[in-house]
Amino acid sequence: METNPAKEAERILREFGVKGNPVPVEDIAAKLGAKLSYEPFEGQDEISGMLFRDGDHIVIGINSSHAKTRQRFSIAHEIGHLVMHKGAIFVDKAVRLNRDAKSSLAIDPREIDANRFAAELLMPEKLVSAEAKKRLVKKSKLSELLLIDELAAAFQVSSQAMEFRLTNLGIISPR
Repeated sequence: METNPAKEAERILREFGVKGNPVPVEDIAAKLGAKLSYEPFEGQDEISGMLFRDGDHIVIGINSSHAKTRQRFSIAHEIGHLVMHKGAIFVDKAVRLNRDAKSSLAIDPREIDANRFAAELLMPEKLVSAEAKKRLVKKSKLSELLLIDELAAAFQVSSQAMEFRLTNLGIISPR
């Protein structure tokens, strides 16, 4: 049976009663039984997070040298692995959200699913659409860049992640 990342993220948001932004991703991890461990993965800057599971013992390791917005995405990504994938250990390298030749080679379906889950969890379509509409009604001449930055701040994600999400939702045009 294949898991739908969007539906799984919606289920988690519903289960934990999340109705606003920013999504309390750290609380969700704790409620799922995961202990968060923030460490500077020295010499391993490309590693953004990892999930370790041993029976009921679950640890999500987060690279503390990364920006807070990156850490939130990494936690959401690891929660995706936790709820959707079997396996004891997942080690995840930093992901480039801009699509270049190298980043488009991400072909592991579990990593693709975990990224989709993280985007859906941190930036739920209904909340992002409502916030974008509210801002565009208030300021009809709001530039796309300002919209991206305002929504990124509201959802505590990077501008790059928000731009990618808004493009995928058809709210802004690809640049």
